[in-house]
Amino acid sequence: MKKVSIIVPAYNEEDRIGKCIDSLLKQTYRNVEIIVVDDGSTDNTLSFLKKYEKKIILISKKNGGQGSARNLGIKKSSGDYIMFVDSDDYIAENMTSKLVEKIENENADIAICDIYKIINNQKIYFKNFISFSENNVKNYMMSHPGPVGRLYKRELFVNNHLYFMENCIYEDLSVIPLLGIYAKKITYLPEAMYYYVIRKGSSMVQLNYSNKLECIFDVMNHLKNEFKIRGKGLYNDVLEYLYIEHLLYSASLRFAKFKRYDMVDKCVLEVKMNFPLFMKNEFMKKKSIKFKIVCFVSYHKFHFILYKLSCMR
Repeated sequence: MKKVSIIVPAYNEEDRIGKCIDSLLKQTYRNVEIIVVDDGSTDNTLSFLKKYEKKIILISKKNGGQGSARNLGIKKSSGDYIMFVDSDDYIAENMTSKLVEKIENENADIAICDIYKIINNQKIYFKNFISFSENNVKNYMMSHPGPVGRLYKRELFVNNHLYFMENCIYEDLSVIPLLGIYAKKITYLPEAMYYYVIRKGSSMVQLNYSNKLECIFDVMNHLKNEFKIRGKGLYNDVLEYLYIEHLLYSASLRFAKFKRYDMVDKCVLEVKMNFPLFMKNEFMKKKSIKFKIVCFVSYHKFHFILYKLSCMR
């Protein structure tokens, strides 16, 4: 039975992490190591976690962000497979066993399941895998870049020296799509087994403007360079789509919400400079009308309309 390393980065989660750890300890798949990396918490998270010391691998480090905590977890892991779980989330008891079965039965490198988003105690089903192409590797690269709801062969990270960018947000986008370059096969199980808790104050639910949001430009530049070197030009259509999705759509809406139209214009400029013919992207054509409207409004600098759309998200 192959081992699964479940990596949990934790920062100031004393009131929430118990539910997460308990769900991991209840996994029906028994060959699991749970690695919790306390990222310099300033509350009682570390003291709380010490209650589990006989059942988990507990690592404490200076605060360096979620990316650095996950990277340390990868380096300390000894499993054949890696799974990431955020400290305020939880998973179904059979998630590990089902994903291991799926990945081994199909001789795949990555197995993906769907997610329940928990918002104000309401469950919303979220499909964690898109189907824009007949090529599942490309579908994986264009899917939501969050690392959760997936099981990875550990060698994808360590053999290819792929780690999360540190000291920034969007750290997941900096590495998760790149794993597809080295994955020979990716499989998908259309069943929600990961419970993703969305709460106010998270890095992607900003109540006040933070300069950290501007990390998106560094991450996209990193992604472009890595795709060029590692992908050798084979995934330019995917990279173009990622620029549209994460700059022209998501980041533009996020910046518009705070009326940072200078940053919206920067998003547009980055897309125009790198992919001037982006409107012809075959994957963009498969997106929703709302998506296309937002991109159109962003591109043509209709800032007030974009602001109104951002308030409707």
